[in-house]
Amino acid sequence: MTRRLRMYLEFSRKSFQRSAVYRFDAWTRLFANIIFLFMWGFIWYGLYAGKLTTSGTSFHTMLSYILISQALSGLHGAATPLWEIQERVRTGDIAMEIVRPFDYPLKVLFSDFGSMFFYFLVAILPLYASLGFFFHPVMPHTASGWLLFLLSAFLGYLIRYSIELTFGLFTFWLVETGGVEDIFYFSVSLLSGTTVPLWFFPHWLRVLAEWLPFQGIFFVPDSIFVGLLSRQQAFQQILLQILWICITYGILRFVWRRAVTKVVVQGG
Repeated sequence: MTRRLRMYLEFSRKSFQRSAVYRFDAWTRLFANIIFLFMWGFIWYGLYAGKLTTSGTSFHTMLSYILISQALSGLHGAATPLWEIQERVRTGDIAMEIVRPFDYPLKVLFSDFGSMFFYFLVAILPLYASLGFFFHPVMPHTASGWLLFLLSAFLGYLIRYSIELTFGLFTFWLVETGGVEDIFYFSVSLLSGTTVPLWFFPHWLRVLAEWLPFQGIFFVPDSIFVGLLSRQQAFQQILLQILWICITYGILRFVWRRAVTKVVVQGG
């Protein structure tokens, strides 16, 4: 068990070192993140139109929500993208991963830890710490509040990892995967609450979003961060996130087993 854990932690270390080599990629993604941050900040400034509060939420809280949402979104962007998984399947490179003595989904997970940690250190932490110093966003004031937020943010990433890798593995059965990409990114953009919080949704759309796992990616940790969930509500939402991880990871393992079987059968 310890030996296998060391092997996967080695993937994290290698991924961290690889990200350090390709630092320019981190700067370009940081630049894009800043553009989106200011774009959504100005959009919400225009939507509030000088009002201090809309739907019971102050502009300051909304700005804080956008800040933390874009920080988490930027962090997720450092993980293995959907197109890269699809490309490995399409080119057959993933067949080599299957015969190696490690579990490919876990390799992706631990590699993501390394690249995300590097991006957090060199980009997210300096940028958002500086913005926090100037804008004084709404944030947790207690250690338990920070712990709940960090736990929820981590669980949110695991939900996204499970769904994104599952969508990537669909490439084993599909010739054209552009539609799969569109469905994934549209669902994450709209239903995760990354730019528009669920409390602004029409009732029917909010009910639909609450029955899906996407809200656990950004909306739940963001809401905990800005204090819009009570302690009891935060615990309930975290339990719901854990439930969605069990479901989405179970689906991922099922799809992975079917994909491996398909490769073995076609490979003779």
